[in-house]
Amino acid sequence: MYLFDQLKELGVTLPGDLKFQSVVGEEAGEAGTKRLLEQGEKADFALVGDTSDLQLQGQGGVVTGWVKLKSPKTYHDGNRVNMVAAGGGLKAASMVEKMVVVIQALQALEHYWAVTKSYPGFQAGTDTINPSYIEGGIHPAFVADEAKLWITVHFYPNENVADVTAKVEQQVLAAAKADPWLRDNLPTFEWGGESMLVDKGEVFPSLALDENSAAIQLLADNHQTQTGVSPKLTMSSTVTDGGWFDYYDIPCVIYGPGRWPRLTVKMNKPALPNY
Repeated sequence: MYLFDQLKELGVTLPGDLKFQSVVGEEAGEAGTKRLLEQGEKADFALVGDTSDLQLQGQGGVVTGWVKLKSPKTYHDGNRVNMVAAGGGLKAASMVEKMVVVIQALQALEHYWAVTKSYPGFQAGTDTINPSYIEGGIHPAFVADEAKLWITVHFYPNENVADVTAKVEQQVLAAAKADPWLRDNLPTFEWGGESMLVDKGEVFPSLALDENSAAIQLLADNHQTQTGVSPKLTMSSTVTDGGWFDYYDIPCVIYGPGRWPRLTVKMNKPALPNY
């Protein structure tokens, strides 16, 4: 906003419209940028001012999801002995305990991705699967008849939400089908959402950098003119609204505050007079 004010004060005439978009609630999952773009907001180029240490950045994507387990019947905990003891004869299970099967399957897939996938600019293993929140059961006097696991999945710019979520489901279902009880009571999945507050879900698309973009080249040239060094092209380790601009076909880059490059100035020592 300060820069906008300075342009106006200095009387700088621009060849097009310069728009300032400010949205709130990212950490709460309120996708304000997405809503504006859905309503038809357009631009030739977007610059996301999140802190990037003066680097030109793209980003990976992220999607949250719920993995749900549900028992067809609810049992008092007095029946547990018949579920776990030899000869008990009751084919039943605790959903809290069965969620361990799901978590182990997710860990195996996360490890496999770390070994087999990579993308320039990202630390190896950035495509993580985080089991971030779990809830289940109804009361200590009952065997848990339901459990839900909330996960966060990060993916690379050359991947998409549909393919990544399909692979997660495939992995979890394969593990469930290998379990004597879960094979008849398979997990269900729910992905993404509009609001972390309302439907407890979100999606942030990825942002791949187009190094040949005229706008990015112009930004890089001006960066070098002002600092004396070429800007680094990297990938953000987090996510921003930049992915939504790319999703709606608006070229974009993350470029925000950071440390000014340290410049070395060489000075000739003045000649000393002879006494």
